[in-house]
Amino acid sequence: MPPTSPRLAYGYLRVLPGLGIDDVLRLQRDLTVFAQEHNFVLADVFVEARWQQLKAWQEVVAHCRIRDVVHVVMPSPEHLHQIPVLAEIMKDEVEREVGGQLWLVEPFEEPTAAEQEVGRE
Repeated sequence: MPPTSPRLAYGYLRVLPGLGIDDVLRLQRDLTVFAQEHNFVLADVFVEARWQQLKAWQEVVAHCRIRDVVHVVMPSPEHLHQIPVLAEIMKDEVEREVGGQLWLVEPFEEPTAAEQEVGRE
């Protein structure tokens, strides 16, 4: 049985406050390694350099639609939103927007028992 052919994916990351150029380069490498480990070919990585802008994100969506790419890889939920619940909502929205799947190198963390208790109050 021949090996499955790699699938195309795009990478996206936001330059979060406090990230320097070395951090951004490391995150890009992390996206590449993650993609390779999951049988993706990372076609490009789009970097949102200005905080609270969506220019690079709009480019990702446009490229996905034009080239029928349905996989996007991001470093972590914080690159969607700083508030975890909103990041989860945005993940669903992103998947609808590109018509595919958003892969996170660092997935959402499960809430601890103490955090779950606080949420019930």
